[in-house]
Amino acid sequence: HLHCIARAPTASCPGCQMHKESVHHFLMVCPKYARQRATLGLEVGLRRLNVKYLLSEGKGIRATLKYIAHTKRMEQTFGDVNPPKEKE
Repeated sequence: HLHCIARAPTASCPGCQMHKESVHHFLMVCPKYARQRATLGLEVGLRRLNVKYLLSEGKGIRATLKYIAHTKRMEQTFGDVNPPKEKE
């Protein structure tokens, strides 16, 4: 996906270098981020571990931003993507 928006030099996934990088690949299947994805699944629940939920529901979006931050995949391009602390 970053290649499509001119933020990466190639379309191949820099994590596994086996597949074309896409939103689905990065969030759901890239083997490099399996540990972070497991944490994401625990946070949102395995039944909600799908792209639609992660990118459209408040809790899913917040969890996705934490996942992205933990992978450090977007750090060089976008800096810190951790969501702001929740107000108590």
